[in-house]
Amino acid sequence: MHRLILAGSPRANGRTAALADELFNACIEECPEDGVSIVAVSSVAVAGCNGCDGCRREGERPEPMKDGDPLSPCPEVAASTAALHQCIIADDMTEVRKHLDAADELVVVCPVYFAGAPSQFKALLDRLQPYFWSDLRRGEPRPCVLHLVGEGHDPYGFEPLIQSLASAVHVAGFQLELVLDWVGKITADGEITAEAEECPIPPQGGCAALGWDGSDEWVVLEAEEEVPEAMGAPEGAPAPQPAVPQPASAAPGRDGRKGKDGGKPAKTKGRAQLNLGDGAAPKGGKKKGKGGRRG
Repeated sequence: MHRLILAGSPRANGRTAALADELFNACIEECPEDGVSIVAVSSVAVAGCNGCDGCRREGERPEPMKDGDPLSPCPEVAASTAALHQCIIADDMTEVRKHLDAADELVVVCPVYFAGAPSQFKALLDRLQPYFWSDLRRGEPRPCVLHLVGEGHDPYGFEPLIQSLASAVHVAGFQLELVLDWVGKITADGEITAEAEECPIPPQGGCAALGWDGSDEWVVLEAEEEVPEAMGAPEGAPAPQPAVPQPASAAPGRDGRKGKDGGKPAKTKGRAQLNLGDGAAPKGGKKKGKGGRRG
């Protein structure tokens, strides 16, 4: 068993980093025979997808890894065509893919930025596009757990982040199975003040989002009267007033944004809630590499 912890915050020291370290240490203590690695967005350089479709074409299979390498592809990835679809951009995403391919389970720790993911983490998710052209998502899915982190007070919540992540990791062969809400439960200096709460996973888009399961009957209704192309305001109603442009100085700034993690080096107490899974575990190395990745 090999687990990958993916920390999605651009901040090297903050709520997300504190929780990711707590989960990493818990994996080592509770599952010493398992392999575990951590990839932090703050420590890697990953450009955004440019939509060139170069990864759609099948290329040559990369050189196989040495026997015993802790980042050797897991059976699901090795049996797929994922290795034939590579991105043309030469950056740290090549190394990130090795960790993704080796993972039997994915643990994502991500802050909430305006109901979604930070732009740096979104760029990484968009770079999963090469997996889309492979048959990996049609095989047996590997489990994914999402830990949501943030200061809180955002009335729009974080449902868009959950749906975006579920869609992206799906093409890489993972299925989001559990979402844990840590928003407002970790202080700026990394102290855990309360246990996480499990969140329901939103339904997929389309008819599923409307609650239609395919068993309902559809009825087509036809209008009996012709609808006018344009309807004016009711008689006696005041005429609409043109919008008044606001000066640039009145525009809201980014200083008031909510939900971002950050602060001083982590000081945690209490135990992080985990979903470590089951299964026999090959011995995995625990190594420190470039960019803070530990395997």
